[in-house]
Amino acid sequence: MSCIKVLIVDDVTETRANLKRLLQLEPDIKVIGEAANGEEAIRQAEDLRPDVVLMDINMPVMNGLRASEAITLAYPAISIIILSVQGEPEYLERARLAGARDFLTKPFTIDELVKAIRQAYNPEKKHEKSWTAASDYGFA
Repeated sequence: MSCIKVLIVDDVTETRANLKRLLQLEPDIKVIGEAANGEEAIRQAEDLRPDVVLMDINMPVMNGLRASEAITLAYPAISIIILSVQGEPEYLERARLAGARDFLTKPFTIDELVKAIRQAYNPEKKHEKSWTAASDYGFA
């Protein structure tokens, strides 16, 4: 099994550290980088070419939606999972339009996170939107 390369993007250092620590327990997932805002995320995506980006939606400098749009346009093979404390349908729709493959509402469990990462990475699903919670909001 190949290793899924993950980039964590969140403006809260503690959140990035917690996600990295949780994901270290998964043998098929490797955190290859971190960024604190959308501009850093775009640079890291270009330099590191992750398979999956965990992107917080609300950040200073450049928010997660703008960064997701830029990364999706430049590197369509990179899957983006939006992370947000807001789970309203409008946020889900904005994330989908920005190119995200999934949306997780904070707080989420490690099982939900790992499942979302593996689904976003799955090569057979590379060109599908695999919205796990989208059906709850009428998107799937």
